[in-house]
Amino acid sequence: MRLTSDEIFYLNELNSASGANARDCVIEGNVITFLVRKKELGKAIGKDAEAVKKLRLKLKLNVELLEYAEEGKEFIKKALYDIKIKEIKFVERNGKKIANVSLESGERRKILGQTGRLKRIKALARRNYKVEDIKIH
Repeated sequence: MRLTSDEIFYLNELNSASGANARDCVIEGNVITFLVRKKELGKAIGKDAEAVKKLRLKLKLNVELLEYAEEGKEFIKKALYDIKIKEIKFVERNGKKIANVSLESGERRKILGQTGRLKRIKALARRNYKVEDIKIH
């Protein structure tokens, strides 16, 4: 995985605001999503979310923190924490790893209302877990 100079800048800003080291970040529109190890997540948030508030003011972006996991399946579950997932299956198509996520009934509408968030999750999954796409069913 290669980081751009902008991404390195934002990772350093998170570190200076909170003392936490993020693995990766994705910027889309006015939202930046950081991928942070579990041990560092509390530090990245800060007491009473002070670190996040400070970072939001400094960067003039909405800040989202996601927890890093060793496996892609676990990452997807954690990233979609507010969505009831039935099952996650990985398939290979044309040499590319695709995650098929089956949701409980009524949950599809909830995730489709958050397309920007889903886009950022897909980008982090592609870069950190070699999951080319996440299909919602």
